[in-house]
Amino acid sequence: MRPGLRVLLRIRVAEGQEERFEELWRAHAETVRSFTDNHGQQLLRTRGERGSYTVLTDWTDEPSFRAFERSPEQQAYLRELWAIRSGGEMQLLDLVHTLSPATPAEA
Repeated sequence: MRPGLRVLLRIRVAEGQEERFEELWRAHAETVRSFTDNHGQQLLRTRGERGSYTVLTDWTDEPSFRAFERSPEQQAYLRELWAIRSGGEMQLLDLVHTLSPATPAEA
């Protein structure tokens, strides 16, 4: 199935917790990818803004994402995340159009 939902998470991490957050995210990302309705994810760090991150993750649809949110694995991750974050927000985005590069990038 193709992804129909992109989730954008903005996460602010408490000062000095950046490395811990990145390690926590990487470990949890392996769990997230085991969910069949997950179609990939990215962790992005904002340039020039310490402790500011964006996570993009693609899901088949909103019900599958919400089921993941309620999973024991996600709840355990959130408990650890909340201990080191200072704020954040979530947006659910509908995929409208995808445009591939005109020429494929060279490996």
